[in-house]
Amino acid sequence: MNEYHISSFIVRCHKQHLIRNVEQINQLEGAEVHEVESTGKLIVTVEGSSHRFISNITETIRDMPEVLDVAAVYHEYTSDTQI
Repeated sequence: MNEYHISSFIVRCHKQHLIRNVEQINQLEGAEVHEVESTGKLIVTVEGSSHRFISNITETIRDMPEVLDVAAVYHEYTSDTQI
């Protein structure tokens, strides 16, 4: 069974490191920053083939030194058996 997952997150980081965080997140496989606020808030989506993949990327973002918080907003998945 093949799965496809997509999740969205609000990432809060130190605003003085905003550009660096955006660059680091966008370099992660399956992750993309969609919105950047000067206050240090980012809207991020992560797409991947498993819940574990999404969790690993989320933990990588959470472990970045300038990241203060990662809050899940949405998660959905589909499998080839649902198509």
